[in-house]
Order: sequence, then C-alpha cells, then structure tokens
Amino acid sequence: MANLPSVDKQAWLIVCSQGRVVGKYHLAGKALWKIGRASNCDIIIHDPYISRHQATIELRPRGNALVYLIRDHNSRNGTLINGTPLIKERVLHHGDIIMMGETDLTFCYTSPTPPVTSEVLQDS
Repeated sequence: MANLPSVDKQAWLIVCSQGRVVGKYHLAGKALWKIGRASNCDIIIHDPYISRHQATIELRPRGNALVYLIRDHNSRNGTLINGTPLIKERVLHHGDIIMMGETDLTFCYTSPTPPVTSEVLQDS
C-alpha cells in the first residue's frame, strides 16, 4: 500500500468486559486486524461467547480518505454494531460500539470518518 497517509494512533479499540476496560488496541501499522479468542488473532479477547475467529477490521484507503470496515466471520453468536446485527461488512464511525459475546469494543477515530458511497466499498 504505497502512499498511505500516516495512520499511527488515529484509530483504536477500547475493550470492556463486565463494565471494566480490559484493553486498548491501536489500529496502526497494517491494513487488517483479526479479532477473536485464537492466539493468532491481532486482538485476542478472552470471552467464551466469542468465536476463535470472530471478525476482522480492515483499513481501506481511497485517495486521501481512510475507511475502517468490520466484517463478521460467520461467528457462532454473531457481532452487533450499536445493537444491530452485522450482516455484511460495515463502515465504522467514531463511537460505534462493537458487541460480541459479553464484550464491548468502542471504536475511536481521531477525525470524522469520511462519507462513504457504495463505490468505496467495492474492491478496486
């Protein structure tokens, strides 16, 4: 991915379990983060109701815009965004709550997520 704008520490997830913050993960340095219980995930969550490979967050640059997408991987108990089941991939916006198992992940982004048209979501 040549000529990407610097994304270090622009986006992160705050992980809460039973009302307590148990982790903070910066989404920086690459374009894909795996979330789940498996040891090969980038964001490992110790929650028995989360699948080994629950979901991924992907960074897709479009010109100067950065779009963070989340996708569920047919997990057993599913993934919710702000209480709505995640069916297809979805753009994440600052403040979105990703609910999986008994764990909530808050997506934080230091600048507003740019408006997204359907063309942005299509592969180049």
